[in-house]
Amino acid sequence: MASSTRIKEVNTGSAASNTATVTTKKFDFGTPDIQKRFRKITMVYKASSAVTVTIFLDSNAFSSADATITFASQSAIASVSKAFSSVGKIGFVTISCAASNMEIESIDIDYDLLGSNP
Repeated sequence: MASSTRIKEVNTGSAASNTATVTTKKFDFGTPDIQKRFRKITMVYKASSAVTVTIFLDSNAFSSADATITFASQSAIASVSKAFSSVGKIGFVTISCAASNMEIESIDIDYDLLGSNP
């Protein structure tokens, strides 16, 4: 299963910071009471500097990051996948980048439901 979010343009409006940070809403992936094992994140993007994706899950009461993943700079829009392993029911993501040309076309998070029989 995967969940996608599309962001077209981000403007921080701040002259004091060169880093743009986007925080998504909290996602329950359609099953808020069921534990999920998150296993992979795929991002379609371009940026002239590294993009940092931080994943927060309810397993830590959102108090600390469950995973921090760095995506390398890319000069053209391309899809990159990174594996990670975390368990939770609900989560949100922050994306940070200092590049003025960051473009994110999509983010997919792959997960499996725990305790279910397909």
